[in-house]
Amino acid sequence: MNKDINKNNSNQVFLVMVGFSCNNNCVMCTTKPKEKYYQDRTTREILDDLKNGADQGFKKVEFTGGEPTIREDILSLIKYAKDLGYKEIALSTNGRMLSYNDFTEKLIKNGVNRINFSLYGHNPKLHNAVTRTPKSFEQTIQGIKNVQKSSEVKIIVNTVVSKLNYRFLSDIGELLLSLKIKFFNILDLIPDGYAKDFYKTLVVRISDLSNALNNLETILDEFNLITFFDFPPCLFEPKITNSSHTAFITAAGRDKTFKQVGYEPKRLEKGRDIYKDIHKKRMKICKKCNFYKECGGIWKDYLNLYDQEEIIIIARRNQCLH
Repeated sequence: MNKDINKNNSNQVFLVMVGFSCNNNCVMCTTKPKEKYYQDRTTREILDDLKNGADQGFKKVEFTGGEPTIREDILSLIKYAKDLGYKEIALSTNGRMLSYNDFTEKLIKNGVNRINFSLYGHNPKLHNAVTRTPKSFEQTIQGIKNVQKSSEVKIIVNTVVSKLNYRFLSDIGELLLSLKIKFFNILDLIPDGYAKDFYKTLVVRISDLSNALNNLETILDEFNLITFFDFPPCLFEPKITNSSHTAFITAAGRDKTFKQVGYEPKRLEKGRDIYKDIHKKRMKICKKCNFYKECGGIWKDYLNLYDQEEIIIIARRNQCLH
């Protein structure tokens, strides 16, 4: 399996970080804690980024944060991106502002044609517990429904996996299917920001995580695509890795798929043809893994809590070792 995306600039996503401010307070957020150290970026800075990206041949742009939709200039930023000739203009959002239909209509009119909604549970109790924001589930779902009034916008849902919701991944998937959403991004818990502060409480044991991910096989074929971000590929059974309905973004995939500007965490490094993630560590057994070069390994914080034996057992079971 090598489903990492490897494209030139015209297909790579120009990822524009607009700032760290957000109207949610998610318990596992990697970015919001940085709000106290970094001011939100100015309109001029972002306009310059957009122009530079267009000059470099990027055709896809995504506004991310923090929460881009709480910026007063977001509509003008989107329109400027459209005027520059970006073909795909995307938002990564919690979707709460999109519960206002007139705002949603303006986003689409100005050029947005892909929206990635963050959703962490299949019901208000779970999602709102993760976001620590009352009514956020209801607002996000309404935002999705408002966007669905337009046939011009691709909708993707992002779910970060933690101990709070890993047992309900299939339930979240079923909810998306009931909403006629066919693209599902599932993201591993990155030990940074709040997720690092609460990592011992939030992290899922590798064996439990692997089981939950592989259980998605029952609904896999009903999606156009489920994309798994940052998970070691060895956690997945061949029926998942070999499916035409899955894609995998590892350390290599992040480097090849996104060009981030505005805040560059220096997370990824490439040494010759081997990719490294500063938050991860390769174990000795990783050298025998079929995904050795593309996968950054296992989160260092995880290895500080648990031994390696269950990871080795899972990798062998899933036929990842040579």
